Amino acid sequence: MTEEELKEKGYTRFLGTVHAVVYDYFQCATPRKARWYHKDGVYVCRGCSLGCETDDPEGFQAFLLS
Repeated sequence: MTEEELKEKGYTRFLGTVHAVVYDYFQCATPRKARWYHKDGVYVCRGCSLGCETDDPEGFQAFLLS
C-alpha cells in the first residue's frame, strides 16, 4: 500500500519513538528511512518497498501530550 492509500484507509503517521528491537525483528537495512503509520493497533512502515507490518505494540513508544 502506498502512503496515500494508507491515509485513505484511516492510517495516520506514528510520531512516537520506534525502538531498535522493531528494526532488528524486521532485519531492516535502512531504519533511518522508516515512515511508520498506525491504525487500530496495526503499525505499517513505508520506508522502503517491503511495507513491514505488525500488530505487536512492543517497541512503539507513543508521546504523551498534555
